[in-house]
Amino acid sequence: MKGKITHITPRGEYTNASGSFNKYQVRFDDGKEFQFLAKGEFKKSVGDLVDYKVTNEEYKTAKLEYNPLPTVNNTSKDQLIIRQSMVKAACEFHSSRPQSDIHTVLADSQLLIDFINK
Repeated sequence: MKGKITHITPRGEYTNASGSFNKYQVRFDDGKEFQFLAKGEFKKSVGDLVDYKVTNEEYKTAKLEYNPLPTVNNTSKDQLIIRQSMVKAACEFHSSRPQSDIHTVLADSQLLIDFINK
């Protein structure tokens, strides 16, 4: 479910086998109210639009749902190994050259990466 938070009220503490939690009564713009548990402070604020899941309709309990954005990772393990190895090679090459800086090292490592990937 989605809802915009209109009011948050602390309701004490709750302890179970998973640890100690703070209880919060949260009211949404559609008039629904649910109790949430949080370690420390409630992570959302009044006015935030949140995704939540009702865990027990009878006791009016719910939990926040976090839907992370999908990450696109086009870098294969082989490419990561190549990049790491070429940066190391460039670092070793420039280690005896006091005039070298990080930009020079990275530029040379990119040349090596491009050469390997031809």
